Amino acid sequence: MNRIISKTNWKIEKSESIIGFQTTGGGDWEVWDRYLTIDGEKAYHIGNVCGTCSFFFERLGGANKSVSPKEVTKELSTGLKGLDQGFLKKVSKIIPAGDYFISLLNIAPTLCTIGGENDYFANEQVKLWGINGFWGFPHHPKIQYYRGETKKISEFEMLFEFIIPMFPQRWLDQDTVNKFVKHIEESVSPTAIALSVLDIKEPGDWKEEIDVTSHWCLAHYIIDGHHKVFASVLSNKPITLLSFLALDKGVSNPKNIKQLAEKIL
Repeated sequence: MNRIISKTNWKIEKSESIIGFQTTGGGDWEVWDRYLTIDGEKAYHIGNVCGTCSFFFERLGGANKSVSPKEVTKELSTGLKGLDQGFLKKVSKIIPAGDYFISLLNIAPTLCTIGGENDYFANEQVKLWGINGFWGFPHHPKIQYYRGETKKISEFEMLFEFIIPMFPQRWLDQDTVNKFVKHIEESVSPTAIALSVLDIKEPGDWKEEIDVTSHWCLAHYIIDGHHKVFASVLSNKPITLLSFLALDKGVSNPKNIKQLAEKIL
């Protein structure tokens, strides 16, 4: 199964989206912490600008709703087969202004148990960075999230993919989930939408006993399609994800994102 069904570069000049990116300073840094906002409220702390600090995300009070492109609800429910400019113009209305690498991806999400065997923060992150020296336990993202693909890129690099909801699973409508489970089991592949960020992180002090020293962390923040993602988990079948990967909001650069698109995904 090809991960990328379709891809393109896209620039959104103006936007009236209620979603935004925000940064704040810290110490001597004019820009340090990064946030995803909804209606001006901080929805997610999406990490800092430090390349040798650990990757993290943390749900905040503003993460409490989906942001749906009403004009294309039917197309998203039945699932996209490719990308065209007319469709992207409609969807772009809910995306903040900026430069993006857009991809239509096949995803097979796995629901993560916080502190469990598949929790990145309690396992892979601890292995490379250790336990948080202040709190004395692994990072808690304050949301049950999904994991996508985990893939070795090179001898010292690893891809970790995260699919992150805007609200808890218990907020989902069970009838809607059941509807999408039925569709997926009938070989329909509905499409969710995400605003994505790539952070490439490595520890300041490398340890010889650790094989992988660079984590490519691809975080997809779901803005529409929460029921579809959970239905994919329940049916154990893939769906599609329309990812708007911001070129300048992560701890990465356009060259890294090109490599991700051409050689990794």
